[in-house]
Amino acid sequence: MRIATIGYRTMTGLGYQVLDYVKHLKINKVLVADLSKLNGVPLTYWYNGARKTNGYPSNDDIEWLTDNVDVILLAETPLNYDLYKRAREKGVKTVVVINPEFYDHIKFPQYDMPDMIILPSIWKEEEIRQHAESKGTKVVQLHHPVDRENFPFKQRTTGNPIHIAGKPAVNDRNGTWDFMRACPDGTVTTQDNEFANRIRQRSRHSKVYTNIEQPQQIYSMGDILVLPRKYGGNCLPLNEALSSGMPVIMPDISPNNHILPKEWLVSVNPAGFFEPRTRVDIYQADVNALAERIQWVKENIESQSKLADEIANKISWTTLLPRWEEAIRSVL
Repeated sequence: MRIATIGYRTMTGLGYQVLDYVKHLKINKVLVADLSKLNGVPLTYWYNGARKTNGYPSNDDIEWLTDNVDVILLAETPLNYDLYKRAREKGVKTVVVINPEFYDHIKFPQYDMPDMIILPSIWKEEEIRQHAESKGTKVVQLHHPVDRENFPFKQRTTGNPIHIAGKPAVNDRNGTWDFMRACPDGTVTTQDNEFANRIRQRSRHSKVYTNIEQPQQIYSMGDILVLPRKYGGNCLPLNEALSSGMPVIMPDISPNNHILPKEWLVSVNPAGFFEPRTRVDIYQADVNALAERIQWVKENIESQSKLADEIANKISWTTLLPRWEEAIRSVL
């Protein structure tokens, strides 16, 4: 089975996601999407034998990508929707690991569809199945695996909480200000220096770190990952923290409550919605309950760290790789 993909030479979620595909699924061909002139995100690494785009993939890029391969595996988007049509014309199958926040294109008849959609979480699964399967696109739900070699287990004994603020997102997606209220002396990481300064101004006791070069650094800064996120979606830090032996405290919403034990989940109240391209419901975590949950996990850190290790084994590439390979082969 010859597999091609579109890669991202960036230190972003999509960049790391495709790196995992290349490593574990034995990708044969990579078209690197150089979007640096469009989004200002610099390129940071390369793939052997790859071809680079100049912005969004051109028709020539698509021809190159679809030559002499059986399947094209994509993370979130083809970047050029003509890819699906041209691949079908050449007898090449397409599989996309969808982002449930941005699946609106499957609703409209003017867009070609991939042969398969892989859902990395069960968030919005029913809606996506309804639209995709009505157009003949197969839908499979598979958790995105974690590479346990990259994020080795460490037994936690102290219980210091940390939070990943990342870059500022709509409606305080990661729940940074909720974390600061529940844990004003906690550790925060962010990729945005201005956001870091705002956090420092609000809480002089917090420890704020920027310029993280590798995600592994984050999980050496504390023992409990606290992410009171406002809405659902795929969350790579969840996987990485679990593999590193860290309990992960999150709101009791989908998909968090389908992978994490109830002892790590925090009650929420509906707080509205917004529509980036599809409707996304927003939830507000109970800050007092969040503080209590952090304290409970901290007091039981050794046993909860071992539990994180057990969960990570269930979602590792070692465990899930056969299911991913089987799903991709099923479209041939």
